[in-house]
Amino acid sequence: MAAAVPHKPVRTRIGFGHPSRMVPETREVTLLILAHLLVFLLAMAHDEIVAEPVADGWFLARFAERSELLIGLVLFVCWSALTVRLVSVVKAAAAQNAAYKRDVDRA
Repeated sequence: MAAAVPHKPVRTRIGFGHPSRMVPETREVTLLILAHLLVFLLAMAHDEIVAEPVADGWFLARFAERSELLIGLVLFVCWSALTVRLVSVVKAAAAQNAAYKRDVDRA
């Protein structure tokens, strides 16, 4: 059995950068920001996304508005889920950093 080694506090730093140099929390934040960007771009273009299949005859024109509303609702739910996850990651990092500061102040 290994000897008891005192635990050294670790500080979590969240940032945006290159994936191979990132800790898991930072990688997750980067992916969440990119996912937010993707959802935003889809929300900006959801009218055109529906207009193309209607023009090609894949959708009936009378269902175009419903399709736009449905896509908007799905994108809103995705945006909300991404935001909730991003807030939870930031809160966890803040709690870990607060614990780090307490440990450093005690030392």
